Amino acid sequence: MKMPSIVILLILVAASSADSFIPMTPVSAECIPVSVSVEGDLDLVDMALDQLKDDIDFSGLLITSDEGYAEAAVSVTRTLNGIELRAEVTSGGESLLSRNYSGEDIYSLVHAFADDLVYDLTGEEGIASTMIAYVTRSSSGYALGVKSQDPRSTRTVMSDEDVITTPAWSPDGNRLIFTSFRSGNADLWCYSFSESRAEKILSFPGLNSSPAWSPTGETIALTLSMNRNIDIYLLDPATDETTRLTLRGSIETSASFSPTGRQIVFTSDRIGYPQLYIMDSSGGTAIRATSAHGYCDSPAWSPDGSRIAYTAQTGRDFHIFVMDADGSNIRQVTFAGSLNEDPVWGPTGRHIAFSSDNDGERAVYVIELNGLTIRKLSDRGESYCPTWSPLGFR
Repeated sequence: MKMPSIVILLILVAASSADSFIPMTPVSAECIPVSVSVEGDLDLVDMALDQLKDDIDFSGLLITSDEGYAEAAVSVTRTLNGIELRAEVTSGGESLLSRNYSGEDIYSLVHAFADDLVYDLTGEEGIASTMIAYVTRSSSGYALGVKSQDPRSTRTVMSDEDVITTPAWSPDGNRLIFTSFRSGNADLWCYSFSESRAEKILSFPGLNSSPAWSPTGETIALTLSMNRNIDIYLLDPATDETTRLTLRGSIETSASFSPTGRQIVFTSDRIGYPQLYIMDSSGGTAIRATSAHGYCDSPAWSPDGSRIAYTAQTGRDFHIFVMDADGSNIRQVTFAGSLNEDPVWGPTGRHIAFSSDNDGERAVYVIELNGLTIRKLSDRGESYCPTWSPLGFR
């Protein structure tokens, strides 16, 4: 008896979701060893030393060692105006870096030095000073918070009894756009750091969600359902004009721009289940990019354009994967937990933030892709939907 086509489809989907995938492999060469020492005021020394080691070891480019290629000698002291950090870096007796930092917070000073150290030794930018925003859900409602990469608590920028979701950090670092149900509709909001306030910027009937900034910040790709279907549109934030990019009867969502801004990767269920597709950012024909999984979502294009991170179902679990931009060389990034979602690249492409229920409750984690070290970032409640600040944000 001939098997119905829908049954064959379900069998194929189940088989693909149960496949084994090659684990993620380190993305770089050996790290440069650096020895560190900190002296100064006793109440600052331990904090500075622990954070500096953490910043170095999580950089993906340097690693702390008792016998380093470079030696970093740091002193930290309190002054009338705050804290002063002095750093001297040498190699074989030759001075490589000599710099002073002053401010009110020891962690910010250590991050600034760590990023300078990474740049001076490798020529690449560091991410220690960057921040990650994410949504937290608790018994009191929802909060959009910003977390630095240190023990300091998450700073809440907006809280509400209604749902907050899908935040996206602007390329200039000054704005977070996100979806809020405060008015009873899934509206698009924007929080300005310079003005310390949030305002509604788009409110078509239905969904106004899953925003993604273009690399220049001049355009936003987002999901709208105002024409009785869930499609991807472009929004000009200066004029509020929208342009529809997808014109099918399927669900199209979760757009992410390539670093050139010329292409968009997105999720569509046009073949009956969610897969990733790539199209020009002006619209037109979309090419299917995935076929190894029965369920894919939340694509994120890497800063150098070579790779795409995404969520896929394997058996009953959801994990983070990375593939080359042409769909080849698939690697599985996460293995613990059953719900790993929302991947977002760090601004240098050496880290990925994501949400996971690895510890039983959804939290935001970061993986460094050279050492494949994972650390928990969020510090409260059920946390998810991370978005990473650009370089230079303080």
